[in-house]
Amino acid sequence: MKKKITISLNDQDSYFLAGLQYGLTKYFTDMNTQVNFFSGYSADKPDIIFQALYQGERTNLCRHFPADEPQPLYFVIRDKAERRFTPPIRCIAKSSTLYRNQSLGDMLRMVKLASQFNSLPQERTHLCPACHRQSLTERERQVLHYLRQGISQSQTANILQLKVKTVHSHKRSAMKKLNFTRTSELFHWLLRGGLTLNLKW
Repeated sequence: MKKKITISLNDQDSYFLAGLQYGLTKYFTDMNTQVNFFSGYSADKPDIIFQALYQGERTNLCRHFPADEPQPLYFVIRDKAERRFTPPIRCIAKSSTLYRNQSLGDMLRMVKLASQFNSLPQERTHLCPACHRQSLTERERQVLHYLRQGISQSQTANILQLKVKTVHSHKRSAMKKLNFTRTSELFHWLLRGGLTLNLKW
């Protein structure tokens, strides 16, 4: 274990973060490791990142870090109730997922296991197949944009000067990339602002 590590904590739930920071401080202090906390991003890459994800939000974890450099441990923070409408995270950069209803002891055990398994930090030499496969194309985003407005597939086809079958294919392709199997899941995600988040790509 390193004698000094940096941890990035990113969540809107300040109460949850306060408890997590308290537990992490005690855990690393007991291991004679100095720990510094910050939120957001800095010029210096942290050793461990805790990042909250909210309903309908996706993340391409591995794209934040060059593939040929040591990788930080990356823990995703989520609400368990959101799993139904949130695509599963299969990025190879993710160390584990923490749920806010878990006990602090359980979370610290997951941090310990991830640290031991990954021999912090570790290097990743290949592109993540999950993140690089799931990127929506410009046409797929256009189709989802119009569908979110309540415009039918036939009307969307007229607007984009495409065949209805082509619009349907773009929709199905986007759903596959987002790990949705039902149209109702897709529309729930769209209404929650999911497409806006994906447009940041």
